[in-house]
Amino acid sequence: MRIIDKNAALVRTLTPAEVQLLSAFASEQLNGPQLLQANQWLMRVRSANQWLACDCRSDVLPVLNVSLNGHTGTLFLKNNPGTAEHAPGCPFSKVEREAGASASQTPPAAWLAPDTPLRLIGDFRSAASAGGPSRSAAHEQPQLLSLLLTWIETSGLNLYATHLKQDLTQQFAALRSVAGRYPLLERVPASNYLETRLDMKHMMMLKARLREATVFGNHRRHGLLLDCVEQIKGRKVFSARSSEGFDFQGHHLYWGGSRTSGPLLALGLYSPATAGSHFYELIHIASVPVLSRAQLFPVYRDEEREPLKALVSLIDWMAGKGGKVQMRRPVIGGQVMDELVLTSDQDRVLSVSLLEQPLGPEPDAETFKRYADFKSLETFRKYVAGFFMRER
Repeated sequence: MRIIDKNAALVRTLTPAEVQLLSAFASEQLNGPQLLQANQWLMRVRSANQWLACDCRSDVLPVLNVSLNGHTGTLFLKNNPGTAEHAPGCPFSKVEREAGASASQTPPAAWLAPDTPLRLIGDFRSAASAGGPSRSAAHEQPQLLSLLLTWIETSGLNLYATHLKQDLTQQFAALRSVAGRYPLLERVPASNYLETRLDMKHMMMLKARLREATVFGNHRRHGLLLDCVEQIKGRKVFSARSSEGFDFQGHHLYWGGSRTSGPLLALGLYSPATAGSHFYELIHIASVPVLSRAQLFPVYRDEEREPLKALVSLIDWMAGKGGKVQMRRPVIGGQVMDELVLTSDQDRVLSVSLLEQPLGPEPDAETFKRYADFKSLETFRKYVAGFFMRER
């Protein structure tokens, strides 16, 4: 068993004692001090934005993430969707579920492993067949949203800390760097056919590169357009640089299954719609709401924006007073996407929800708070500040 980062790079190998502790945790054999020790260890892995890779197989590493049940406040190990199954007899082979979660519930998107061809869009059928792509849009849409969420998580955009703050150029540079690990097809990095601005100029630049490309062979040529846009309405994407908007002919898939106002981080699939055509257009669009055009931190619902901005401001204030607090939102693999986890360098952890209405039963614990239960934004800010600063 080993700890890896979101790029699948090795952080370190676990000691035999750590493996024994986690095996007993996965088998629900721990209680008392040992259970507390395991939870503290797993929380450190989770707070560092890291995953666990099981070496029960020699050909491929099954990957697990440390998830937090927002209803009960307990930690559990969960196999990452889309990754390899464990070897028979492995103590981590069982996929753990949150208490009270139904078997029909599925994560909104799956983490996509790096260095594996994405194949976001199907090839055109032969002339003897009916026109149109051979692959259904029902598969392409989730794959595109999964890719966007994977890039957000891997590039660290779902983590906010004052000492890690980046400007917009640096945030997009991190996304482009991550894109280099994700090939559209075999040996075709997505970063080679990615434009991080949605306007006519950059669409024409991408079109020219795609038309001249030979790496696609007989496969359908396609690229990606990534930008922070104002809104997506109907079949149009509106950016700050185009009031008329850009049409897309496919589908819009949005995070959390509900439309949210902009700004939005949008990822568009760019390709000819029919075989033999030299006319390139946006096919499908996936989008995730973000805090602002300058800060691409994911937002789950519109009602979160005001208290979330207050939390960002509070984290910056605490940093000025010597308190290092970071805020992380899991965007892949969790069942409760409104969860925000705040951790400090003093090993204090606070889980908060900014939604007005609960998504289900909630734990009666000091480590979980809901913004709607406070009388005002100011009392909420004072509570969070006291939680992290009272021991300093």
